[in-house]
Amino acid sequence: MTKKINDALTQAATLVEEKDFSAAVDILHQEIEDVEKRNLYNDGQADYYDFNTLMEMVMFQSQHPEIQPVADIEEPLNRLYAMYGSLLLEQGKLDEAEEALAIAMDWNPMSADIAFEHAEIFKQKKDWETFKERTTAIFPIAYKRREIAHCYRNLGYYFVEKQLWDEAVGCYLLSMSFADAEGRYQAELELKYIHEETEGQARRPSIGAMRSYGEKYGFPIGPDAKIIETSMQYGKTMLANKKYEHANYFLDIAYKLTENKELKELLEKINAQIK
Repeated sequence: MTKKINDALTQAATLVEEKDFSAAVDILHQEIEDVEKRNLYNDGQADYYDFNTLMEMVMFQSQHPEIQPVADIEEPLNRLYAMYGSLLLEQGKLDEAEEALAIAMDWNPMSADIAFEHAEIFKQKKDWETFKERTTAIFPIAYKRREIAHCYRNLGYYFVEKQLWDEAVGCYLLSMSFADAEGRYQAELELKYIHEETEGQARRPSIGAMRSYGEKYGFPIGPDAKIIETSMQYGKTMLANKKYEHANYFLDIAYKLTENKELKELLEKINAQIK
């Protein structure tokens, strides 16, 4: 079953490269119908999920200690539904896309990328309040800098639509401090647009002003503290057990979010052990 789904995903990806979106949608739709007929994992034995990374699994367990046991399945069901939903979104079939992406999120509630696609539906529907809510809900699962940057870009977009210019400027500037080159470029374009639109009247808010906007509109300033705590805790446990590669994996997540000098030194020592 896993191979069959992976083959369908590969075929669909090739068709997308060839810009044949409807053929890609058909392949994925057929695969989803087949999966749903089989009624997999409906045995009540465990809560079944399909996580993409070890950190997603760990975040889920730390955020939902009440859910036991958690089983991480082999079949890439979140990717199947996510790709299908993204292609429907591309075709402007927003309600069908929302349904598919909601199922993808059920399989993997810890994927920021899927959650961003789901939020995009509400952006396209111009349902700004839902778009903001969906975006702020991503912060507690955003464990990569580019994901945090994406959250702030979304919020910047929301504030532009609301003509809350200083808030928008603050969010785009925050996004740039976490973004990769492409993300910075996108934020720069938006800041240029705001500058032109407001004839230079929009101001860069102070960090204190940004904190008050965060409180008012329900978003954090900087990475989620629980994610840093979780990655540190797991990293140090793995290190104590001499599982150096796993320790490196978790502590590297914490380091990238904090850029803490002591963590950097610790990672250098761990890397020396791995080599």
